[in-house]
Amino acid sequence: MVFIKDGNVDRVSIVIRCKNEERSIGGTLEKIFDQKVNIPYEVIVVDSGSTDRTIEIVKQYKANLYEIAPESFTFGYALNSGIEKAKGTIICNISAHCMPVHDRWLQELISPIVHGVAHATFGRQVAIKGLNSFEEVALKKHFPDHAEIKGRVPYSNANCAFLKEMWYERKFDEELPSWEDYLWYYMQKDMYRFRYCPKASVYHTHPFSLKAISRRAYIDGRAFKLIKKKYDIDLLGGICPTLKTKAQIFWNDMKQHVSLFRREGYSTCIFLIPLVRFLAYKAYWNGYKSVK
Repeated sequence: MVFIKDGNVDRVSIVIRCKNEERSIGGTLEKIFDQKVNIPYEVIVVDSGSTDRTIEIVKQYKANLYEIAPESFTFGYALNSGIEKAKGTIICNISAHCMPVHDRWLQELISPIVHGVAHATFGRQVAIKGLNSFEEVALKKHFPDHAEIKGRVPYSNANCAFLKEMWYERKFDEELPSWEDYLWYYMQKDMYRFRYCPKASVYHTHPFSLKAISRRAYIDGRAFKLIKKKYDIDLLGGICPTLKTKAQIFWNDMKQHVSLFRREGYSTCIFLIPLVRFLAYKAYWNGYKSVK
């Protein structure tokens, strides 16, 4: 695929997937409709069975609302459903609880695509200070404020944009419970140019919850195993840890977390690190092993 030439973009389609987001969706839509950008854009909201005031709030804005059955939901299916109805040359995915930090977010996110230097972009995710120290430390590590870093989070559907032609060639896997964005990136990274845009920032924080951490780790484990099974792609790099290597991985992870927590001023939370990381590892491997 060639790059866009001469800024030939007729419209941007912003796709938001949501369920029970009454606390966030209004603020997110408010910020989105307040964007200062020189290209027309439409907003598509895909709801997967909200039982709170989410739909009522969405209807207060000029957004196109579509509903899918909750039992059919996966991240990939929700996005594919919204993108299918999108009319824009560029697709922008943003989570319902990811509120743009400023009114130039969209312009910063799509600019490399509009100017023909990238086919896809992803923006920075900023944690709300003090709400979840573990997520805050992780987001600072994977989404810095200066330049892209090499790591295992090179793309994210929580805050991204890409040419719709890329989606026509490869849609998001609708079976995966998570990591559909990473797989999509992985399968296309050698054909297209991806760019990190730290100025295209959004607030993205989940309240701290051991249950939520375990649930997320479990579905991540399932996703990794499904990717290996369906695509013969081993995101663990071929590692089949023995008890000794598992212990070493766990220990190195502990040291890294302690260092990061001290640097970010969360020394009082260090005592929680072994428990949180142990639960995450345990849930991950349970999820991984659950796929036969």
